[in-house]
Amino acid sequence: MKLYWIYFILLFVTIGFSCKKDKSTTADIVIEYPIIIGDQFEVALDTVKLSEYITRESFAFPLDLDAELTKHGTNKKSIKSAKLMFVKLQVLDYAYADSANYCNFKDLGELYMDIKYDGIGQDLIASKAYIPDTRTKILNLDINDIELKNYFQQETIKMVFKFKKRRQMHNIMPYLVSARLKIIASPL
Repeated sequence: MKLYWIYFILLFVTIGFSCKKDKSTTADIVIEYPIIIGDQFEVALDTVKLSEYITRESFAFPLDLDAELTKHGTNKKSIKSAKLMFVKLQVLDYAYADSANYCNFKDLGELYMDIKYDGIGQDLIASKAYIPDTRTKILNLDINDIELKNYFQQETIKMVFKFKKRRQMHNIMPYLVSARLKIIASPL
């Protein structure tokens, strides 16, 4: 009977050592990170014909990913992949008393959104090829499936909007860009 227990203990110890986690193989870190950018379409200043595209470039805004990446045990240099999961534009109502008429997307026919960084270039990341001619305060854009790792390893990036108007617009149109970014990174 004692021999039975000795075999049982040896088997248990052998199984325990063979199932020990290999510390050299660690899983990638996956982070979903929200991004919010405020800007405005300066449509009152446009003298462009309705058939022509208008291009607006945002200011260079900081990419403050360091704290979030550090919290997950990684950093910008360890990013393997960065892709957008969704992008939403939302018009803000605060600018005009008559915001029901002027602060919505119905006056735009189509819209394209690029990401830009000097030294890397510019890529189309999201678009809406047809915007309905109805009062629309929120636009969910169609996402291009492109790799954004090189952009999100920088300290700042810019957004470039290209759009056509359906009709002349009378005022500026303040809006927020909300996006969710999926980052895959190696642990440190």
